[in-house]
Amino acid sequence: MFNIFKRKPKKLPSQNQLEECERLGLKVKPHMSSRDVWQLVKDAKEKPEIKILDDKYIAEQNAILEKEDREEYGDAVVDELKKWEKVCDGNHYIVVYKKGKTLASNILEFESANIEGEKKFYVKIDALLPKTYKPRNDSHSIEWEKEISFRPEQILEIKEMLQQIDMFDIEGYEAALLHAKEIEAKYS
Repeated sequence: MFNIFKRKPKKLPSQNQLEECERLGLKVKPHMSSRDVWQLVKDAKEKPEIKILDDKYIAEQNAILEKEDREEYGDAVVDELKKWEKVCDGNHYIVVYKKGKTLASNILEFESANIEGEKKFYVKIDALLPKTYKPRNDSHSIEWEKEISFRPEQILEIKEMLQQIDMFDIEGYEAALLHAKEIEAKYS
């Protein structure tokens, strides 16, 4: 007779999980699965003393990576990158920018900032432009989906919005866009 209730073999903890437990001073028992170890680490990080240890380790690792980046790309490029990474926070911004020889303004949501180039390095900023939709028998909506990329020198002015634009707040979006055009007029 076949046993239809055979248990799946448990997935063993990964080497990274075991190293993280060792670093945090957590004891892994021989019978623990990968999921058990994940839960152990998750629960432990809620304790202030473990959280402090983990935050210290992450800060040390970030400092090592930053030092390597500064050696490879230079201080000016890394400083510029750090400045723009702070803006990539999911908030909406009124931005006046140059695209080629054209001056433009819009409401943007910045996604990421990266270092680009081969011999001469520079920062490239990726953002999303809004697009409005009006489906039949439904209300207007705004989707942040059109991708656009910049170099920092293309951005003439940036102003953080006090509140996010809701995807159904067409009036709020249009008012913000009107304000963006007023700011753009200063550069014309």
